[in-house]
Amino acid sequence: MTAPARSLPFPGAAPLRVVVGGARQAPRVGAWGLLAVVVLAAFFLLIYSRVSLDRSAFVLQEVHREMAAEEERYWRLRLTVAELQAPERIVAQAREMGLAYPAAVETIEVPGVGVSGRGAEDRWADLKALLGAQP
Repeated sequence: MTAPARSLPFPGAAPLRVVVGGARQAPRVGAWGLLAVVVLAAFFLLIYSRVSLDRSAFVLQEVHREMAAEEERYWRLRLTVAELQAPERIVAQAREMGLAYPAAVETIEVPGVGVSGRGAEDRWADLKALLGAQP
């Protein structure tokens, strides 16, 4: 036969004892308190990020509204410019100012200018001489 098994004591360990109805240790609140603070901080950071995103969305919406208003103003100004440049309006304004088309077109010929066979530089020199000679 063999001997019954017995437990070996750990060196330096005190023997175990059973305490019935004894004083309990106070629960550790340090770790739970730290966890609560971290969770609260994360919650407030989440709320802050949502508020800042919403604020950015409102600013973006305002910018889009201003862009639409300025685009509408741009197209109204383009229409105004097109109306002011219309040939019919310009002709009507010219008639009101007393302007009219000439009855006949006269061509003035300057002797020595425009003679064929000569280069453009020679003709330019002739024209400069004519313009410089007049009072």
